[in-house]
Amino acid sequence: MKMRLPTLILIAGGATAPAAAADLAPRLPPPVVAPLADVEYRITPFFWMAGLNGEIGTRRNLPSVDVDVTFGDILRNLDFAAMLAGEYRNGRWGLLADLTYVAVSIDGARDVTPRTPGFTSATLKSRQFNATVTGFYRFYDGSGFTADALLGARIWSVSTDVDLLLGGVLAVSTGSDRTWVDPVVGVRFHAELGNGFGISGYGDIGAGSSQVTWQLRGTLDYRFNANWSAHIGYRHLAVDYKRGGYTFDAALSGPILGVSYRF
Repeated sequence: MKMRLPTLILIAGGATAPAAAADLAPRLPPPVVAPLADVEYRITPFFWMAGLNGEIGTRRNLPSVDVDVTFGDILRNLDFAAMLAGEYRNGRWGLLADLTYVAVSIDGARDVTPRTPGFTSATLKSRQFNATVTGFYRFYDGSGFTADALLGARIWSVSTDVDLLLGGVLAVSTGSDRTWVDPVVGVRFHAELGNGFGISGYGDIGAGSSQVTWQLRGTLDYRFNANWSAHIGYRHLAVDYKRGGYTFDAALSGPILGVSYRF
């Protein structure tokens, strides 16, 4: 049976119509995948094996005392201690907080010495809380090295009780509570060493209520995995505060250990 030419044209046109329609259909652009947010939270309980040395005084008309207490002495006379640091970062901006509370009662002629002749011994009970809270901006991030600029404040709250012995017979007791705030500026850095190891450094300085306060901290870090890391190093924190007969010119320094969890 012979098919006429118009019939063949219609059949061919019908066969190619779906393909042509498919070619003419609008093509959707590929889906856009949003980049992962560069947000990090980190919490670090730590243990600071700090000794205390300096000058502490509570009243203008009573002698201040020289304090030179090793960490071993503090540990033997420790009443309570709590230490915690935290960090939040979103891109290049973030927030740091470091909190330390130590309560200690020290009784010993070697550790606490009155500065005025005639006073033969002293007992010191100290409750110290300090918190350093700063915002930071990451001004360098590359090749396994990061550096941040810091701006914030350090808060001190110190309760001090001193019992003095005059001439070996007369007991004189005095005490004072003080709270003050000092603005601080600083920098910190972290450098990767490879195989999970790294080094970190931190430094700040400030003044305001106190004449000066500053600290330095350096640690060797080891990252176990994406979440857990450990730190060991040394920390020194100093403050020189004198107001209305009250003196707290002291430094805390010693080894520091910490474990961080990142989430």
